[in-house]
Amino acid sequence: MAFFQQKQAWVLKTWIEAQAKNTMAMREQRYVDGAELLYFGDKITLKLHEDGEAARFSLRDSHLEVVLPQQLQADQRLLRNIIEVFYRQQAKRYLPPRTRQLAQLHGFSYNQVRIKNQKTRWGSCSAKRNINLNLRLMMAPDAAIDYVIIHELCHLRELNHSAAFWALVESYCPKYRQWEAWFKRHGPSLIL
Repeated sequence: MAFFQQKQAWVLKTWIEAQAKNTMAMREQRYVDGAELLYFGDKITLKLHEDGEAARFSLRDSHLEVVLPQQLQADQRLLRNIIEVFYRQQAKRYLPPRTRQLAQLHGFSYNQVRIKNQKTRWGSCSAKRNINLNLRLMMAPDAAIDYVIIHELCHLRELNHSAAFWALVESYCPKYRQWEAWFKRHGPSLIL
């Protein structure tokens, strides 16, 4: 009990922060014409267009244009699925080549990169030397994406979060603390 009383302020602060993150994470993205989405840390605007044919989408300038029958434009589940397909395609195009570039630059070797849509992790590295990256990374600035990739590459040498691991991360990404703080602050709002 004495320990709890000593740490009471920290426990309360941590609990309040966790509640705020949960509230933000539970916020549901609304997919309507003019909604703003993040792409590489910049805002893009969702533009809905009517067409009687099958649904399709394209990125033009700073607009994600989604074409689908008018009666389906209010279907939030369908729109969310379309948006997820967009981010997954972008992640598959960008994240594996970028991982390969950073691995070659810093002398790492891995087996494969997988793209996932996880709720709580931005990336992971398995003992089998596979790297998993979250497709929602495509919402973050490119330097933040690089931090996550480097973090996971460093796990190929240190499969833990020891002081040696963090020293290794810092040697390849000197501003890693800035990006770690960025994800704590903005990560809960990077939702689909």
